[in-house]
Amino acid sequence: MDKVLGFFLDLIVIFTIVFLIYTIIFNRKRKTYKDLKKNDEIKLFIARYNLDMRKTEYKKVLKALTIVNSFILSFTTSIVIRIDGFIKSLLIGFLIIMVLIYSLYEITGKYFKRKEEEKNV
Repeated sequence: MDKVLGFFLDLIVIFTIVFLIYTIIFNRKRKTYKDLKKNDEIKLFIARYNLDMRKTEYKKVLKALTIVNSFILSFTTSIVIRIDGFIKSLLIGFLIIMVLIYSLYEITGKYFKRKEEEKNV
C-alpha cells in the first residue's frame, strides 16, 4: 500500500511540475493558430485526425495536448524511477511511452473529431 501511495504522490508531483513547465515555457509562445501550426506535434495531430481548425478552437487542442503530454511524461517517469536496472527501465519506459502516446492521442483525436462533427468545439 505504501508503494502505491508513493507512486501516486510521485505521479501528482511530476505531473504538476511538467504541466507548469509545459504551460509557462512552451505554450506562452503559442498565442495564435499561426504559431500553433509551427509545432510539428500539433501539425501531425491535426493532419492525422483530419481536424478542421475553423471548427475546432486551437486553444482547446493545445490544452488537451498539454494535459496528455504531461500525463505521458509523468506516468512514465513515475514507473521508470521505481525499476532497478538501467536497460530494463529504459526498455519498459520506451514501451510505456509508445503505448501511451498511441492510445491517448487516439482517444483525444477521436474526441475532437466527434465534437467537430456534432458542432463547433
